[in-house]
Amino acid sequence: MKEEQNIELTGGRIGKISKVKDRVCRPANPWTPTVHHFLKFLNDNGADFVPIPYGIEEDKEFVSFILGDVYNDPLPKIFTEDFMIISAAKLLSRFHKLSELYIENIDKNSTWMLSPVHPIEVICHGDFAPYNTVIVDEKATAIIDFDTIHPGSKIWDVSYAIYRWVSFIDDGEEKFAENMRKTKLFLDTYEMIDKSKELLINVLIDRLQSLVNFMKSEALAGNMDFQKNIDDGHLQKYIDDIDYLKKNERRIINAIK
Repeated sequence: MKEEQNIELTGGRIGKISKVKDRVCRPANPWTPTVHHFLKFLNDNGADFVPIPYGIEEDKEFVSFILGDVYNDPLPKIFTEDFMIISAAKLLSRFHKLSELYIENIDKNSTWMLSPVHPIEVICHGDFAPYNTVIVDEKATAIIDFDTIHPGSKIWDVSYAIYRWVSFIDDGEEKFAENMRKTKLFLDTYEMIDKSKELLINVLIDRLQSLVNFMKSEALAGNMDFQKNIDDGHLQKYIDDIDYLKKNERRIINAIK
């Protein structure tokens, strides 16, 4: 039988991620040892919804391949259904409950792609979105791509997750009520306290602004992946969304309480 060849995995970094037998080969970065240490901790503590780290060889890292489907834009209609939003919120909650235990394992040599954000309550995934979630039987069952993990607060991670899972940013007046209902559904399923709901939009504005600043700095440093994102209009979208959130903060908070 012919030996299995590398299979390119499509997504955000074209030509840089591949599947080799039962493993995923990805570019290694300065923060990859920290990511692998974190993933090993999660697996050692019973997490069956994250990749198993297999090691780093020169400029490549190897993790287990998780069976299921991963989608990018345009997303299928199932991502607008309540059952999908509920499964995503439950998955993020499970992740945070385990990642909270890792806080005591952080040492001074830990390296993060994104800066830690206070108050530190959990290890944030940093990009909990449909394109980083494995779907099985129309449910979010596993999380992938941990490059953006960093210490932070629950609401910091949850706010960005809702931004990705519920399209409530300037989506038209006719959809506002429905989007607010889905936002509340995500928050209530996650069991977010009312005090944090009050902070949701303000935190999301800060989160998006940090993303804008990071994209600009990476592009200026010569990172062509981020430059392509800017050229494709992602940066301007974040700027426009920040403006929308600032103008509608109180209205959104009132709708999700």
